[in-house]
Amino acid sequence: MADRNMRILALVLAGGLAGSLLWGVETLLALTSETDPGVAMLRAAKEAGRPFDLRSRREVVADLRAEGVDAVPRLVPAALLEEQPGGRLRSMLDLGGDELLPLAGISEVTTVLCNETGSYAVYESDEHGFRNPVRSWATAPVELALIGDSFTIGECVPNGNTIADRLRLDGVEIVNLGYSGNSPLQELATLVEYGPRLEPRISLWLFFENDLAFFDLPRSARAPLLMRYLERGLSQSLVDRQVEIDFQLRTLIETDSAQPDDSNVFDEAGSRVEWRRAAMTDWVTLKRLRRALSRLRGRVASDRPALDDRLLEAILERARDHVADWNGELVVVFLPGVWNFEGGGEPPRWSHPDSRSAVTRIARDLELRLLDMQTILEGHADPTSLYSFPGQSRFGSPHMNAEGYAETAEAIDALLRD
Repeated sequence: MADRNMRILALVLAGGLAGSLLWGVETLLALTSETDPGVAMLRAAKEAGRPFDLRSRREVVADLRAEGVDAVPRLVPAALLEEQPGGRLRSMLDLGGDELLPLAGISEVTTVLCNETGSYAVYESDEHGFRNPVRSWATAPVELALIGDSFTIGECVPNGNTIADRLRLDGVEIVNLGYSGNSPLQELATLVEYGPRLEPRISLWLFFENDLAFFDLPRSARAPLLMRYLERGLSQSLVDRQVEIDFQLRTLIETDSAQPDDSNVFDEAGSRVEWRRAAMTDWVTLKRLRRALSRLRGRVASDRPALDDRLLEAILERARDHVADWNGELVVVFLPGVWNFEGGGEPPRWSHPDSRSAVTRIARDLELRLLDMQTILEGHADPTSLYSFPGQSRFGSPHMNAEGYAETAEAIDALLRD
C-alpha cells in the first residue's frame, strides 16, 4: 500500500514538474513576445531612423482645436454596437425610439485618422462623413464607388496617397465609401444606403483578410439591424439624416466617456473581452509552445475552426442584386496581409488563413469579376516594402503604405480599362 502511494505521489510530482515546465516555457514565450502595437511601431521607427509623432489622437485633436481648427477623431461605427441581454448587439445611438447606426463619421470636419508611419493622417470629411473631397457627390451618377474598411479609407497615409486619390489622378470619377473597422455586413449596409444616390457604374468591394475574423463579420452578425440589410426594403435613410448623425456623434465625442483617445472604445472595433478570453485560452492550450515546436517540424499549428463563409456569400449575392437595380456591376478585390510575404508563420488572430479561398470561390460562384492582389504582389520584387513597418504584422500595423496603395490603384485601373 505504501509503495502504491509512493508511486502515485511520484506521478503527481512528475506531472506537476512537467506542467510547471511546459507552462513556464509558455509564459516565457508570452513575456518575450511583443504585444503592444504602439511599442512595436516606435521601435521599428527608431531602428529605421524615422521621426515619430508620440502624441495620442486625443492630443492631436486638442492641439488642432487650440489652433482654431474644428477637429474630431475618427470614430469606428462598429464600436457603437453595444451588447444586449442574450448576446445581441444594438447601436448606442437612438433617434425617436428608433435605433440609429451611422456607417461613417461626422461631415465636413477635420478628422484625425491614425498614425502608423510617424505622422498622423488627417483629412477633411465630405458631406456624408467619408474621406472624399467636398462636393464629390455632386457629380452623381459616378463611374466608381469603393466599398471596404480601413484599407479603403486609406489608413494611415496622407491625403493624395489613398487608393481613391490615385484613381482620381487617372481621371476616374470616384466616391470612396470605405470606413475604418467596417465588416462585410456594414459594407453591404453602406452600399444599400448610399449606392442609389451615387448609382456607380462599378461598385468595387475591397476585402481584407480580417473581414471574416471573430470581431468582424461574426460579431456584426449579432446585430439584428445589420442582418436586416440582407432583405430588400430596409434603409435608415442615412443620406438624409446627416445633421442628426453629426449631432449625435459630436455629443458622444464631447462626453467624458467618449474622449477621442487611442485607448477609447471608439478606436477599437473588436471586443476586448473576447480578446482577453482568447489570450487566456492561448496560454492554457500552450499555443505559443505548440507553434514553436511545429515550426521546428516545418509546419505551423493552427487551432482556428473551419471558416463558415455562407453569410459572406449571402451578403455578396444581395449586393450584386442591389447594384443591378441601376444596371451597375459589382467587382471584388482581395487584399492580402503582409504576413503572406514574410516567410511563413500563421496569420494573426484577427485574420483567417482561408479568407482568400472563400472570397475567390464566392466571386466565382456569383460570376463576379475578381482582382486578387495577392497574385499581383507575389510578382513584386519586395512585397513587404508596400506595407507600414514590415515584420510587425504580429503586433498590428497591417495597412499598406503609400506605395502599396499606389500598386493596388494601378491594378484596379488596369482592370477597369480591360
